[in-house]
Amino acid sequence: MNIHVEIGDFRQAETDAVVIYVFEDSDIHNELLRTADAALGGRIQAVLDLGDFKAKLKNISVLYTNGAIASPRILLVGLGSFDELTVEKVRQAVGHTACHVRDMGLKTVAFHVPTEAQDEWIQAAAEASLLSLYQFKVHKTESGDDDEDKTLESLTFLVESGFGKSAVERAVARGQAIANGTTLARDLSNQPGNHLTPTRLAEKAQEVAEATGLTCDVFDKATLEEKGFRTLLAVAQGSVEEPRFVILDYTPEGEGQDTVVLVGKGITFDTGGISIKPSSKMGDMKHDMSGAAAVIGAMQAIGQLKPNVRVIGIIATTENMPSGTAIKPGDVVTSYGGKTIEILNTDAEGRLILADALGWTAQYNPNGVVDLATLTGAVITCLGHVAAGAMGTNSDLMEKVKAAAEKTHERVWEFPLWDDYDEGIKSKVADVQNIGDGTAGTIAGGAFLKKFAEGYPWVHLDIAGTAWGMKGSTYIPEGATGWGVRLLVQLVEDW
Repeated sequence: MNIHVEIGDFRQAETDAVVIYVFEDSDIHNELLRTADAALGGRIQAVLDLGDFKAKLKNISVLYTNGAIASPRILLVGLGSFDELTVEKVRQAVGHTACHVRDMGLKTVAFHVPTEAQDEWIQAAAEASLLSLYQFKVHKTESGDDDEDKTLESLTFLVESGFGKSAVERAVARGQAIANGTTLARDLSNQPGNHLTPTRLAEKAQEVAEATGLTCDVFDKATLEEKGFRTLLAVAQGSVEEPRFVILDYTPEGEGQDTVVLVGKGITFDTGGISIKPSSKMGDMKHDMSGAAAVIGAMQAIGQLKPNVRVIGIIATTENMPSGTAIKPGDVVTSYGGKTIEILNTDAEGRLILADALGWTAQYNPNGVVDLATLTGAVITCLGHVAAGAMGTNSDLMEKVKAAAEKTHERVWEFPLWDDYDEGIKSKVADVQNIGDGTAGTIAGGAFLKKFAEGYPWVHLDIAGTAWGMKGSTYIPEGATGWGVRLLVQLVEDW
């Protein structure tokens, strides 16, 4: 869908529908309603008087203009109370509106931008309109009888005068960049494992780098062996697909900027290895690279938005397969940083590849490191599909992450990472074991990673419950959510 910003009167807008957002306390902000009502000969007031439309959040009423204005339809959309309006409510309302007009079969729509609209509302509207219309149909060759190919082609933000138009354009452009990064993450996560191998994921990162001016280094299997990425190679040894390690680098002009590192788990398919998973819903394990997808999507947006902070994206990617060459429970491997790991469960593989990634990250002397990983099913037991579990070693960085999470509504909840939990991952034969004692599974994963995230501020986000399967949001689809892209971009821009 194309988004435009134009100066104009909604009464002259030649579009399939004009959308007017209405507050329950609309007597406070009623100039636009009075203008629209006058143009329609009092029909809006009649609808309100009859009670056929109440401006509760996401309520929609369609009025046919019968030639009274250029557009054949006006849509009244409720925003609830003005005093209770939040950025997330704007996202929900706009996402609902975009889906509604698409499902009506409309091709073009115009949103009237009220003078009191804040930049963050405009950005949220642009994000939600694009994200709500997302569909993954790459592998469909035919549609069902009731599956019409309805597409909303164009959305126009109408401003009343040139004053403020540039601000609206900037907000829309920022929303588009972030939404496009989120869409990229969704596309990557939704791809089946036979279409998105570690090699292909690395190639996609290279394509993003070329398009946005980032630098990109990719380590192949031979390079990983030479440099000593033994835990990544250990997980990969059961698959015929070679692993990859990707470094995306955005460095702004000038000197003295802080460095933030974003690390993503990239298991392109996870069978569990020798500790094989049940067959039920194993197909969802194509999403086990959602952390890597979020990092690539965020780096694309960062390359376009160009914040004044150095950002490095790190992706460790491989398959986790059972075979005659796969790692076995009881094996001991040595990580990039030299720590030894006893592998008691080959299905706790994400933390193994992150051990190498976090060890490698130390060389950048980062001011903050955030890793994203679909690490544990236990986090879903704790938080459902509403929030990611957060753990870390630095309270200032954690507060930055929490603030970005609240702004974007990609919510996190902090779990304790006390030293007490270290007891559960002590090994009798190695420095550490890759599973805990059977309790506090999500925290055990964080306690393991903490051993390798040394020498820098670090926060771990367990996104197993938010990477897919979220419900109740108008702009988040059933499959991959692209969760984390908006949070990471907000974190970097607020740095």
